[in-house]
Amino acid sequence: MFERFAADARRAATGAQQEARRLHHPRIGPEHLLLALLAEDGDGGRTLRAHGAAPEALRAAVARTASPPAGPPRPRLLRRALPRHLPFTRDARRALELSLRAAAARGHRTITSGHVLSGVLAAAPDGTAARALTAAGVDLTALRAAADALLD
Repeated sequence: MFERFAADARRAATGAQQEARRLHHPRIGPEHLLLALLAEDGDGGRTLRAHGAAPEALRAAVARTASPPAGPPRPRLLRRALPRHLPFTRDARRALELSLRAAAARGHRTITSGHVLSGVLAAAPDGTAARALTAAGVDLTALRAAADALLD
């Protein structure tokens, strides 16, 4: 699937795994794709930053909204290591699929970080990624409009 991804979109997809690991999450969700997009200098990251998404504010919002339920801390030796490759959640897979569809619908042969941003915003309009963006102070309506305009 990633063969049609431009370099910035590919780095966002792989960077999402690093973001999930950094937050000690067992799966890669759309919120991790957002964090990885924000770290990129592609169209998706620039659009996020232009609408007020700051890396640390968004990371903190993701940690609050997407973290697994808190329980008593386990001793370090009993913690299981995360697998080498974390799986994508259903919503993250849907976001990547929608980015492919957004590119195809516009006749674009390459999927850019702008397409990935559009896919993330469309995949789960009320999901964790949307809640994290709102908590970080981003106007979702304006961001969605900018992401659509970016692709046209």
